[in-house]
Amino acid sequence: MNEKIKKEWKNLIFDGIFAILTVAIVIIFYRNIFLTTILVGIISIIGLIKWKSKMALIMFLFGALFGAFAQMISINYGVWSHAYPSFMNVPIWLFLVWGNAAVFLYQTALELKKLGVKK
Repeated sequence: MNEKIKKEWKNLIFDGIFAILTVAIVIIFYRNIFLTTILVGIISIIGLIKWKSKMALIMFLFGALFGAFAQMISINYGVWSHAYPSFMNVPIWLFLVWGNAAVFLYQTALELKKLGVKK
């Protein structure tokens, strides 16, 4: 396996660990909004530092704002609710989780494209 392919696979593994840790932290600590926010924030910062991309930051911010906003609207219409809301009927960590989801999808798509996966 050449070095470029190894690098892309390592990047995909990082992306997967990033996503798994984001979800695991929420599942384990969701009752403690402050701790969950701090831990997911640390994961977010680690990912953004690794990716060092303005587009990754833009995707993170877009996902954080629009994902959480969509949930706020849905909650307002009674679609669902959160057990431990802290800001406008959503937990504050939800912004970070949506940001992580957006940047995860963006980065994973980039890595798959580099591996030669077509549209």
